[in-house]
Amino acid sequence: MAIRMRKLALLAAPLALLSQLATAALRDGRPHANVMRPPGIPTVQLIAPETPVISRNGTELPPYNTTYYFDQLIDHNNPSLGTFKQRFWHTYEYYEKGGPIIISTPGEGNADGYFSYLTNRTINGQLAQQQNGSTIVIEHRFYGFSNPRPDLSVESLKLHTIQQAIDDLVYFAKTVNLPMPGGDQITPDKAPWILIGGSYSGALTSWTLVK
Repeated sequence: MAIRMRKLALLAAPLALLSQLATAALRDGRPHANVMRPPGIPTVQLIAPETPVISRNGTELPPYNTTYYFDQLIDHNNPSLGTFKQRFWHTYEYYEKGGPIIISTPGEGNADGYFSYLTNRTINGQLAQQQNGSTIVIEHRFYGFSNPRPDLSVESLKLHTIQQAIDDLVYFAKTVNLPMPGGDQITPDKAPWILIGGSYSGALTSWTLVK
């Protein structure tokens, strides 16, 4: 009996060690390497984002957390495949005619909750306030609920490329009808657009400029 107990103890030690290794935190805070790294851009907490927004001229606007949907191309190389619903958030709290459209994406994460980047608690909103602009947060394809395909098969992930992400931003800017007065008259040939990002979405900003 004693020998059997010693054998069980010898087996338990490495199992306990493996358990500790499996749950050990990595340097970046993830519990283990199979957990996706959070987006590089932090969220900014807002008080009551569901309350109506009052513009600088006193107009009541939809709340910051109002979700809008854009018909984005599934494949920019093959428009015949149709479109999917890409989520975005938007406000024209500070907008005046001729002002810029300031757009950003949190990149590799669910964009719900990043509507704080519409506000002047971030550089995006501060620029909009100073330059009389409108702000947009758009969700990156394949994250959150902006999915070109209903699964993550190899065939689907062929559409998850840097070039497709760049083309999403360009196509959105050129064709969107923003939910604001004159929202169909603010395309880049008629109004200045500013793309802002940090971490991956900062790299995406640079790649969009170059491409």
